[in-house]
Amino acid sequence: MVFMLIYLLGLSSQAQAEHAPEPEVVKINVLSAFSTTQERELLHSLRQTLLEQFNMKADEQLIFWQRQDNWKQLLEKNQPDFIIVIGSQSFNKLQQVELNTPVLALMLSKSTFESLQASPQDNVYAITHSQPIERFVQLAKSLNVYQAQIGSFISPQTKHNIQAFEQLASFYNLAYSPVMVEPKLNGRDALRQLSLCCSVIILESDDVFRPGKVRKSIMVNAYRERIIVIAHAESVLKEGAMLTLFTQPYDIGAQAANLYHALEEGSLTQPYQYPDQFAIGINRKIARLLGYDDLTVGGLMQKVETLDFIQSAIGNGKSTTP
Repeated sequence: MVFMLIYLLGLSSQAQAEHAPEPEVVKINVLSAFSTTQERELLHSLRQTLLEQFNMKADEQLIFWQRQDNWKQLLEKNQPDFIIVIGSQSFNKLQQVELNTPVLALMLSKSTFESLQASPQDNVYAITHSQPIERFVQLAKSLNVYQAQIGSFISPQTKHNIQAFEQLASFYNLAYSPVMVEPKLNGRDALRQLSLCCSVIILESDDVFRPGKVRKSIMVNAYRERIIVIAHAESVLKEGAMLTLFTQPYDIGAQAANLYHALEEGSLTQPYQYPDQFAIGINRKIARLLGYDDLTVGGLMQKVETLDFIQSAIGNGKSTTP
């Protein structure tokens, strides 16, 4: 009886396999400067999600504009279903070409993403690797800092962020103080204001201070003033930030697959998207020295997710929490 049952189950599995529909082949051209570990991780996730969730098989052609002089001609030569562009630099290169094929611009910087939101382009869809401001404020709230006052670096080019910070800080019963800086002054104005600005300072993008000696000097001085720094990239942990909020390329790839499927189904409502998923990194040495040696990634993520749910349920930051 056991052998008969196994035999029948085998026949059933074989019949199901024979009747399973063949995956739909999706031709994708991928434009980037050169191959990186992050890019490979993103594309692996994209392929996996398309196949497992939507029964689509990705047929990719990789195009590297730094190495292939004929990259413009290659973009639509094989008539792809869509083109993926990875990174802001590659997206800016794409502006040199008129295309008829849908474009998914992935891993865009915050400034490039916001420019695209302000001036939408037909047939262009995007996912930034930057986190929305509310997640940074939620993470600051999750620390339960006594009499917390949060701040952020604001340059003449990022003044539009002040209102969002003020609204979110009010929603979470936090005080907010913008730190007005001019990047041309090489951080001297930022260093002067650190001691008076806040207990938690948010560095949500590279738009004000680029990676380098100036930003590292600001991180070191923030630590000396016992200010917690929440930054936007894992690399800033090495510069002296206590926490970082970021998204793994794997998650961007899965989100891109969902975006493309929604586009094909005609159900896409948000052509320009922030990451659905996020991760948190902790500089254990800085956390211990600032008195936060009991922090856990899981605990912080759970608190941020809870605060995000509350914000969505109450009114997206338009009123104040109890």
